[in-house]
Amino acid sequence: MNIKRLAVAGSLALAVTGSALVFAAPASAIISCSDYHACLHYNSDYKGALYDQLYDTPDYAGRTFEASLGGSNGAGQQVKNNAASVDNWDQVSRVRIYYNSNYDGSYAYQTIAKYGKANLNATMKNNNASGEFIDYGSAAR
Repeated sequence: MNIKRLAVAGSLALAVTGSALVFAAPASAIISCSDYHACLHYNSDYKGALYDQLYDTPDYAGRTFEASLGGSNGAGQQVKNNAASVDNWDQVSRVRIYYNSNYDGSYAYQTIAKYGKANLNATMKNNNASGEFIDYGSAAR
């Protein structure tokens, strides 16, 4: 058995395996909040998976939380009736989260200030059905 040949083959195998690890794509993307977005978090204190909202959303049904820098707890869960906190990164508008779909605030809603954040109150926590940006006047969204 040629020891030199065995050493070269072992080194080559190690190099190929190492390069495959370097170029492997991540299993899933991690999302984060960005300017002019509101982020609904699965857990209180802006933890767990999040839903990144850019536009008014009349019904959160069919939308899901994704893993975030705050964690993956709740990833894949439906956003409707599962949010515990909101982080508003919009510098122009407040965001209002409604208990009912279609921005119906007849029962309850909670408003988060421009660049503000809040844990949803006892009525709204896990009872979020829709959300809209308010106070933007005639600004196009």
